[in-house]
Amino acid sequence: MTHDGACADGGASAGPIRVERMEVRRGHLVCRVAFGAASHVTSPQLMSRVLAVVPTLAQHACVNERGTTFAAVMDCTPLPHLLEHLVVDLQVRAESGQWFTLPGAAAEAPPSMAGTTHDRPIVGTSEWLDEAAGIARIDVSFADDLVALRAMRDSAAFLNELLRG
Repeated sequence: MTHDGACADGGASAGPIRVERMEVRRGHLVCRVAFGAASHVTSPQLMSRVLAVVPTLAQHACVNERGTTFAAVMDCTPLPHLLEHLVVDLQVRAESGQWFTLPGAAAEAPPSMAGTTHDRPIVGTSEWLDEAAGIARIDVSFADDLVALRAMRDSAAFLNELLRG
């Protein structure tokens, strides 16, 4: 299943981050995301605002050159990497029944994970396809495709809200 265009991201296209394409593949969601005029890296100031809402991000396991957690790189990491971790975090919260609506996201009932079993951790990767143009690919696994789609939409909307100031 592929979603293209403005409706696919629930309105996130109005901001600096635009989810251009979402493909649901077997067990994972692959997204092409444009970062437009937004800075392409995080800052300590941005991360302070993100962690005020999602404090669990710092403890995420993360393969990186400085350590074993996202905290080791979060103050200066590519924005696609931050978006990847937000999408993973929301999905983990949904699996544990602790979903919450991020600021900037549409206020809707939390996604249901009833009957979902997932024997592997939810993981993700992100990479620049064209850093100069601000185009990245984000790939996250999922237990429920609808939850993954909502997590991507809500995470992009949240970052857009923060980046707009």
